[in-house]
Amino acid sequence: MLTELREKSQSFGIYILFGILIFVFIFFFGPQSEGCQPGGTTMNLNDWAAEVGGEEIVQREVEISVMRQRLYDPDFDDSAEGLALMRRAAALQIVEQAVVEQSARQMGIAVSDEALSQYIISDDNPDFPLFSDQAGNFDPQRYRAQLTQSLGATADIYRRAKRREMIVQRYLQFLGSQVQVSEAEARAAFDRSRRTWNLEYVAVDPAEHAGPIAEPTAADGAKYAADNADAVKAYYEENKGNYDRDQEIKVRRVLIRKPKEGGPEAETAAKAKADALREAALAEGADFEKIASESSEGYYKSFGGDMGWQSKSNTAEQDYAVYAALEKGAISEVQTSPIGFWFVKAEDVKPAVKKSLDEVKDEIGLILARQNARIAAARTVADGILAKVKGGAALADALPKPPPPPAPEPPAPLDPDDPGDPGMENDSAVDETPDDPTDDAPEVAVPEVQTTGPFSADRPQWAMIPGIGKSEELAGLVEGLTAEKPLVEKALEVGGKVYVVSLKERVEPDDETFANEKETFIRRLRDQRAARLMGNWQAVLFGPVRQREMLRRFTGGALQTLVAKAEFKLNGDLYPAPPAPEPVAPGAAPVIPAPAN
Repeated sequence: MLTELREKSQSFGIYILFGILIFVFIFFFGPQSEGCQPGGTTMNLNDWAAEVGGEEIVQREVEISVMRQRLYDPDFDDSAEGLALMRRAAALQIVEQAVVEQSARQMGIAVSDEALSQYIISDDNPDFPLFSDQAGNFDPQRYRAQLTQSLGATADIYRRAKRREMIVQRYLQFLGSQVQVSEAEARAAFDRSRRTWNLEYVAVDPAEHAGPIAEPTAADGAKYAADNADAVKAYYEENKGNYDRDQEIKVRRVLIRKPKEGGPEAETAAKAKADALREAALAEGADFEKIASESSEGYYKSFGGDMGWQSKSNTAEQDYAVYAALEKGAISEVQTSPIGFWFVKAEDVKPAVKKSLDEVKDEIGLILARQNARIAAARTVADGILAKVKGGAALADALPKPPPPPAPEPPAPLDPDDPGDPGMENDSAVDETPDDPTDDAPEVAVPEVQTTGPFSADRPQWAMIPGIGKSEELAGLVEGLTAEKPLVEKALEVGGKVYVVSLKERVEPDDETFANEKETFIRRLRDQRAARLMGNWQAVLFGPVRQREMLRRFTGGALQTLVAKAEFKLNGDLYPAPPAPEPVAPGAAPVIPAPAN
């Protein structure tokens, strides 16, 4: 058969047919093809996308950015609407890059061809993982293949985009280098970072270390509420969810996503799968969490479908209506939504509560009176420890002694005439010793000496003390603690416990270490100051397109004015503006939907 085919292939008609096939292949799949690029675009990628300062940006540059987002963004939206929004956002990001690049060129910043090539083949290039082999070395063959297959780029357009990237980066570095930091500022930052305190402390927990208290009565609660109206109101506001809340439902969900391809038949199959899973979940003894873990799709699959407590404040109105109609343990019908087909199980239900402050003020007064009584008992214990330390005792020696074990009761004398005595014929002695009322008293534990470990003033939250908690008062006292005056002079209440605190060790920074680290601190302060002045323009200009608008809110400096005043023209036929959001009725709070996963 092959011989026959070779003979027939000599005919003129076959030559014409082969020629047509070759032409079609080159047209649709060759470097100049525009209709089969990854991403499904049918636009002419060599046409213009935008014009900035007389310079044209071609559409292929925009597609490179879109393709890069598809590679690295797990939530990339491949729908027609999602692609349109992504292309427009990518085009606007490249416009901003071009605006900054033109400003950099005016200042004489440039990149040579050699430097550009070195950047592209180095791991400084964010795209380098696409071009490297398994050993992490640049692979020219992978470079050529990935430009076309993964980025849809030509070598010339890619180099043009990378040159712009390098110029902008050098410009940003130049702007950051203009921020000045003095040696005194660097020394102050060094001292804050290297001066450390290690505290030892005793935490007196009212529930464990203070012993029994006289429980306040309802009358005591009412009196406390009358005398401390502001404290009662503050407690009510802080714990309002306990007194004024809508119905809440703890929900587990099984979701089957709508397929992006396959049309109505694929959707019908997805709906049938959701129906079958619901039937399985309704079966006696079914494990809903296991079904969700094994068969659900989307974010909550990893949590066995657990979406947590749902209320009017954290979910969409139509979804909340489904949840609120369920009793504890009930399973909903399969619901249809834009993301797919889903049903839920109500794991638990909290009924709605509507209690005003006036209705619960005496109840809150009793809670606070009880808390105060317990704190007062704990403070008495802490003050006793503190007094011993002030008297010269070490903190460990100042702790209260554990109560001695109760002495055993002496055996009752034997009565030979008592038939119940041991050894007698009737061995049925009855213990008539009355119960000791102290047997039911709570056991009082002895607190222990603990340490914070070394920490500096350069901690993420100044008022947060390791092991103790947030206390601005203690944080303010720490810096004054020295070997000569190590003790915090009063017991401090932090987080419902009472603390006795003393300095264990203080380490001071030294000149020699500062001399070795001075440049590091100057550079760190310069970067921090530049970030405060300008924001993270690197991320705005070259980071994820979807986060660009959010990141721009935190930028500043001359670049913000430069970009805001830039004049450019966008190809609106290819990158149309998104529709305006629907207006919210006056006085109406916008609904914040649950994540669409």
